[in-house]
Amino acid sequence: MAQEQQTRGARACAAVVLYRPDPVLLVRQVGGLQGMRFIAFANGPLEADAAAALPSANLRLIASPDNVGLGRGLNAVMEAASEEGFTHVLLLDQDSEPTSEIVAALVGRMQELERAGEGVAVLAPRLVPPGEGFYKPIRYEWRGAQRADGLAAVDFAPTSGSLVSVAAYRSIGAFRDDFFIAGIDVEWGFRAWSQGWSSLVATDLAMPHRWGEAVSEDELGKPQILRHAPIRNYYYARNVVATARLRHVPTAWRFRSCAALMAQIGLMVFKGAPGGLRPIWAGLRDGLTGRLGPAPLGAAWAGPGS
Repeated sequence: MAQEQQTRGARACAAVVLYRPDPVLLVRQVGGLQGMRFIAFANGPLEADAAAALPSANLRLIASPDNVGLGRGLNAVMEAASEEGFTHVLLLDQDSEPTSEIVAALVGRMQELERAGEGVAVLAPRLVPPGEGFYKPIRYEWRGAQRADGLAAVDFAPTSGSLVSVAAYRSIGAFRDDFFIAGIDVEWGFRAWSQGWSSLVATDLAMPHRWGEAVSEDELGKPQILRHAPIRNYYYARNVVATARLRHVPTAWRFRSCAALMAQIGLMVFKGAPGGLRPIWAGLRDGLTGRLGPAPLGAAWAGPGS
């Protein structure tokens, strides 16, 4: 049977949402999973070289002719995994580099936690920048001190590398597809905690992950908001506000995240490109009024295929 990860009754598969993926990185990702059942959601047209990078066997490809957003793609792969009887799904970004050893370790530890009666929604490795290029490290929102077993609770785990319990997904509910992209994992993590499901990071397991865009060594400290495309800044601003309005989100996070957003807007005022504030103002307006989903059609800053 075989090549899917199995540990004392657990069945785990890997899943990814693809949007204009780098074929070279996709080859690395598939190679690291070593024949594991792989569910891919093609979020818009898939170029021939990217399609060729996918495994020829043990693949389920779900194709969407249009970009329907990360949230809908995540729900599609979770539903597909559930239909096939999998108990856990390793969610990945298209440029992450997992290994079969990391997957096996996550599945084994998740099973130990579940046998001990813990309600764990997500168990994730610690994400670290890859050896090549210059990427900013992830900043985790820890909840208390590290545990004796090497695990540490977080407000939310980044999507990539997260081993998600299908039972938890059924209980907590689907990812917010109306967020489209940005902050989906944040909202779901807080919703999970509000319903008694935890998110944990195995601090001794590291997985390379490219967060944001690569920069030169001199620009490594440059804030993300100055490097992101305008469309990403729209979704970021909108979804911070939309998340802060939700009852299950802690008050401390609301103040902290909104204060950080205001500080970043200040950076845009003094150091941003001309017109860089337009998508942010649009995001703030839409977040406050509850206009979610894809970015507004016809906005000059949105760009094609957004």
